[in-house]
Amino acid sequence: MNRYETLKDYFFTHIEEQCHGIYKQKALLHSIQVSTLCQKLALEHHLDVELAGIIGLFHDYIQFTQHSSFQHGLRCSEWISSILSEFQDDEKAIIQQAIARHSEKDKVDDAYSEILKDADVLAQYFAETDIVLSDEGQKRLKKYLPEKI
Repeated sequence: MNRYETLKDYFFTHIEEQCHGIYKQKALLHSIQVSTLCQKLALEHHLDVELAGIIGLFHDYIQFTQHSSFQHGLRCSEWISSILSEFQDDEKAIIQQAIARHSEKDKVDDAYSEILKDADVLAQYFAETDIVLSDEGQKRLKKYLPEKI
């Protein structure tokens, strides 16, 4: 089993155990959608698809499992190192940095952080097309759906 599949199994098991009802549904749908969008964007930008998928899958994990959005990106980036034993230090740094920065939609960061930010905004829009996005979110969405803004 590859690393992504192993971590995906971990994700599903723990979301199943720690989330309930509509919160579980949101955790699963949003995380899978962001993961898939990250993989697509990684292909387009010639980035590592496996790392992008993991980043997308786990970017809100702590928010869902601890039921708090307070600094969830930073908290998740610190926590995730505990399950990345199969990864090289540079890969861990990419994953942790992207997750830590994903809520800072107004800043431009490294390529992995940027695809996560874009995928997160796209997934939010697809889940709720009448969502009111921040100015930064609207700018990110406009890159992909210019006719919608």
